[in-house]
Amino acid sequence: MTKTKILLLIAASVLAASCTPADVPPPAVTPQGEDRLLVNPLEGWDAAVAPDTATRFDAAWRWALGGNETEARRRLGEILAKDPQFLPATLAGAAIDIRAGNLDEAARTVAAVLERKSDYRAALIYEAEIAARSGQVRRAVELYRALAPATAEHQDRLEALTTAVFNELIASAQTSTNEEAVRLFREALTFRPDALEPRIQLAQRLVAAKQFDEARRELDPVLNTAADRSEVQEMLAEIDVGRGRYQEAIVRYDRLAKRTKDSRFERRLEEIKQEWSAANMPSHFRSALDSTAITRAQLATLLYWTVPSVRFAQNLSSPPIALDIENVEEREEIIRAIAIGLFDVDGVTRRVSPFRAVPASRFSAHLGRVLTLRGAPCAKGVHADRVLAACGVTDPLATLPPDSPVTGREAVRALQQVAKALQ
Repeated sequence: MTKTKILLLIAASVLAASCTPADVPPPAVTPQGEDRLLVNPLEGWDAAVAPDTATRFDAAWRWALGGNETEARRRLGEILAKDPQFLPATLAGAAIDIRAGNLDEAARTVAAVLERKSDYRAALIYEAEIAARSGQVRRAVELYRALAPATAEHQDRLEALTTAVFNELIASAQTSTNEEAVRLFREALTFRPDALEPRIQLAQRLVAAKQFDEARRELDPVLNTAADRSEVQEMLAEIDVGRGRYQEAIVRYDRLAKRTKDSRFERRLEEIKQEWSAANMPSHFRSALDSTAITRAQLATLLYWTVPSVRFAQNLSSPPIALDIENVEEREEIIRAIAIGLFDVDGVTRRVSPFRAVPASRFSAHLGRVLTLRGAPCAKGVHADRVLAACGVTDPLATLPPDSPVTGREAVRALQQVAKALQ
C-alpha cells in the first residue's frame, strides 16, 4: 500500500470519528446481584435539575453501570465543575466506589452528602449497603428498617440481613452463660418478635435464673399457640413453684407425668410435693432440707418430719437429758431421736453433739437402726449389715464414699424409703 493511500485512510477515519456524537453513552445495563440495590443517585433528590445536566448525568451514570469507571468519573467531574451543589454526581462517585469494594472511601462520601441533605433517600440506601458489605449487619438492618417503604429488592435485602443477625444471636445465646443468653435471646426477639423457639428458650433461661415474673411475661405470647407443649407446661409449673403455688404446680406435673410417662417429670413431682410439705414445716426443717452436709440435729429434724412412725411414736420412755441442746432450734426433734434410741447421750458429759456431721457411713447405719428400732417387719431376724437391702432401702454407701457428706435432699429420699418400709 502506498504512502498516499495510507494517509487517505487515516483522514477518512478521523472524519468518521468527528461525525460520531461525543456524548453517546453505552447501552443501558441492568445491574446484577447486590449492585441492583444501588439505586440511581437521583432517587430522593428533590431539587430541580436542568435538562442539560439531567442528560449529561444520565450518560455518566450509564457509563458507571457499564463498568467504565474512568469515563464515568470524567463526566461526573465535568458536571460538578459546573454545578458543585449537584449532589447526585457526588453520590454517583460513591456508587462506583461501593461497586469496586472501596467501602471506606464510599462511606466518607456518603457521610458528607448526608450532612448536606439528611433525608436523601439514595444516600441513605447507600449508607445501609456500605454497612451490610462491611459486615456491620445489625447497623445495616437498622438503616434499612428506617427506609420503609422500600422496593421489593430492598425488602428482600432487609429480610436476608435480619435472618443473618437473628441466627447469629441465637447461636451465640445457646452457648452463653445464663445472664448473657437472656440478653442475646431478647435482642434476637427484637428482630423476630414472633419467633417461638427462642422465646421458649428465653423463658427457660429466666426460670433457671429464678426470674419467674419475667419468665411468665415472656411466655404470654406463646400460650395462644403452644400452651400444651411439655416444656411450656413444665415452665409454668416451675413458675408456680417459684410463686409458692405448689398445688397448681403439682397438678401440672401430674398431668405431664401421666401424659408423657417421663420419669423426669415424676421425680420432679415428688420433689415439689416435698417442697410443698416443707413450706408448711418449721424453718429449721427447710434449712435441713437445703443442707449440703447434714448434722445430727438436721438428721433428727428430717427423720421426725419424714417418717410418721417416728413422729407419732407412742409409749416412749423419758429420754436422758442432753445438756447441749437447750438452746438448739431442733431440740424437740433431737429429744425424739434420743427417745427412740437412735442417738445416745454421753454418760459423763451429758452431751449428744447436735452439730456433729453425719457422713455417709453413719447415715447408712442410722437408717438401718431406725428400721430395726421401729420394728419394720422386713428387718426382723436380719443382720444389721443387710437390713437396708431386705427393706428395699437404697444404701447411701452404694453411691457415696463412707466419709462423704450427705445432703438434706439425699437424706429425705432415703428416709422416704424407710417410711414406706415402716407402713
